[in-house]
Amino acid sequence: MGKSKKQKQKKKDFLKKKLKVGKKADKPSNQTDTSFVAKAISLKNQHLEHETDLSKRLTLLRHHNITVRKETLQDFQKHLPEIIKTQLMTPLLTHAIPLICDDSLTVRDSLIDLLDEVGKLDVHVLILHCNIFVLYINMAMTHIVPRIQMDSTRFLECLLRYCSDEVVRQAWLKLLNGVIAVLGWGMFGNNQASGALQTKKRDSKYTKVHLDVLTKLIKVGCSDAKLMANNNDNHNNQGQDNQGQDDETVNNLSKPFMLAEYPQPYEYLKLFARTLKNKKNLQTDTLTANASMANQDLDSRRAIFKEQFLKKVDKQVDSIIKDGGECGKSANNLKQLLEELF
Repeated sequence: MGKSKKQKQKKKDFLKKKLKVGKKADKPSNQTDTSFVAKAISLKNQHLEHETDLSKRLTLLRHHNITVRKETLQDFQKHLPEIIKTQLMTPLLTHAIPLICDDSLTVRDSLIDLLDEVGKLDVHVLILHCNIFVLYINMAMTHIVPRIQMDSTRFLECLLRYCSDEVVRQAWLKLLNGVIAVLGWGMFGNNQASGALQTKKRDSKYTKVHLDVLTKLIKVGCSDAKLMANNNDNHNNQGQDNQGQDDETVNNLSKPFMLAEYPQPYEYLKLFARTLKNKKNLQTDTLTANASMANQDLDSRRAIFKEQFLKKVDKQVDSIIKDGGECGKSANNLKQLLEELF
């Protein structure tokens, strides 16, 4: 009897039990209970920061697909209020500014919208990157593709809208030459067809933009905005005391002893620049020094424009005024400005 009992127990381990309807199978003896009760689950990587996500998208600004570049610019524009005060702005602008010379019109339009939004939120961000802007705008002005060349003045207009003083201080003379070259007015040499296209062959919409930007550039570079503002204030407050004049004289006397309003005010002196002692280098150094002096001094800017540009610009403006239209209105505004200044 005992032997048959043991055999039956051994057979139980190898037999498949028949389950009855509505009855669950028995749990194995070695099962571990993994059930638990919790109100919430918190993970370390659950809350992701926007900055880290957007920094990974910077490389998409160099993507070969046009729509990817455009959508990436639009995505950054949506997140600008969140990242405008962060360290992400410097790599964003260094990746985005080269798109000034992008082949696609939609990408260039998205870039202008992005820069306009940056200027509305914080002007100082554009001022800090002004030298890179000037470099790529000059590249666009001399670009081999006509449409990129046409759009260069749109970027310059956006830059003048928010940081005109910094643009004038850095590269007023160079940008003036560029705008005149884009208009097709050959200023140097007898070959006036050296520009990419002549004015008559250009689209009137682009010519109007070029003329408006040229008017704004001349106005910012050749007129003292502070002096004009003071004259307007004095004209409106003729019956008041002379206290404002006394404050102005005190400010003028103390200004040389105050900190400069912009970084590197004595950069044109080349105190910390290394130069080779060659005749060619000396000539280029003198040219760059004269250009930087012209950019920083109001009187020298006026003198250079009067000597080199005024007669030829007047001649071209008169011919556009005769044609009439929207371009004629813009040319008339430029003509009036030149008569006021010179």
